[in-house]
Amino acid sequence: MKKISFILVGLILFSFYACKKEQIISLKIMSYNIRHGVGMDMVLELSRSERIIKSHSPDLCGLQEVDNFCLRSGSIGQTDYLAQKTLMKGTFGKFMDYQGGEYGMATLIAKPLISTKVLQLPDGRDEPRSSIIHEIQIAENCIIAFANVHFDWIDGNEGVTNRLNQSKALVKYLDSLGRATIITGDFNCTPDSPSMQYFAEQGFVFVEKGEDNLSFQGDAKSEIDHVIYRNTGDVKFKKKSIQLLDESIVSDHRPLVAELDVIFN
Repeated sequence: MKKISFILVGLILFSFYACKKEQIISLKIMSYNIRHGVGMDMVLELSRSERIIKSHSPDLCGLQEVDNFCLRSGSIGQTDYLAQKTLMKGTFGKFMDYQGGEYGMATLIAKPLISTKVLQLPDGRDEPRSSIIHEIQIAENCIIAFANVHFDWIDGNEGVTNRLNQSKALVKYLDSLGRATIITGDFNCTPDSPSMQYFAEQGFVFVEKGEDNLSFQGDAKSEIDHVIYRNTGDVKFKKKSIQLLDESIVSDHRPLVAELDVIFN
């Protein structure tokens, strides 16, 4: 009788775990350095950035070079403006005071927010730097971390060291969350840089773009806008698609749009 009971318990447990099927949802991520709304034609027109974001309907959007009531951009809150126009939740992360307002970065989120952290990063020589990190509920039983970055831009060995130190500070905070994580933004470094190598050493996967990979459209075109992710045992990401949009006038960066499958139980 005991043997039969053990068999029945085993069958019940097997049925329970078999019924707990793997779930997959699609997640669209955008990263866009909007150059505070000033295009390559030197026209200030934030509605052009708004149009691009709305037309692609991202779930998670990281924006860089965002003004908050600065004189040069008409003294408006650009984060609030874009959040209202796209019907998303907006978070501004300050780098520094500038022209009567603040200069920094922003995220737009179309999913329920669990937490928000504007993390101050070290070693911004000419401009202080921060990262916006959200914990986001993308499904009833699935929470991930999403980080938006804009690392130091200066050249030479000092810039390399600053970006690496900023990367380490960010990963230290992300490790404390213990979440499957997506990082996107303007890393100001190429895939073969020490910073990107460090992320790889920490378990992050680089979402490769293919041949059309030059995101910065200034005098020296380069691949410095990225999407990377790190899995956990419970939540895994898988690339579906990634592309740089053919928008060469609105900013000196092309918008980056990636779709990932999120696989969880």
